[in-house]
Amino acid sequence: MYNVLTGFQSRRWSDKEYSQVWFTKCRVSGASSGTSTHVDLRQDRTALPDISWGIKKYKQCFKGSSGKSSGEWHNLASGSHFFQIKKINGKGSGLALSVSKVTVDTSKADQN
Repeated sequence: MYNVLTGFQSRRWSDKEYSQVWFTKCRVSGASSGTSTHVDLRQDRTALPDISWGIKKYKQCFKGSSGKSSGEWHNLASGSHFFQIKKINGKGSGLALSVSKVTVDTSKADQN
């Protein structure tokens, strides 16, 4: 992701039960430093309002070139899911986020 704003929506993926979203090497444009981003996992529902499965605050990915953050969401309904950027550095607008690598894991087996 490069210079995305709050409200940005990822591509959709088919999922049920569990999702984990990893961000590697985050940075913020428009601020002297990057400290956090809030990530909302959502279910895309045609002709109905989307469902939010909760917001996670990512901070570790801003700590150096190998910094990683992840959020896990459990007990998801089957369907099309995506994440949305809700805040960058605690603000709802005015900043842009770049992430070197985004990984979506839907395999609950590896969390043991």
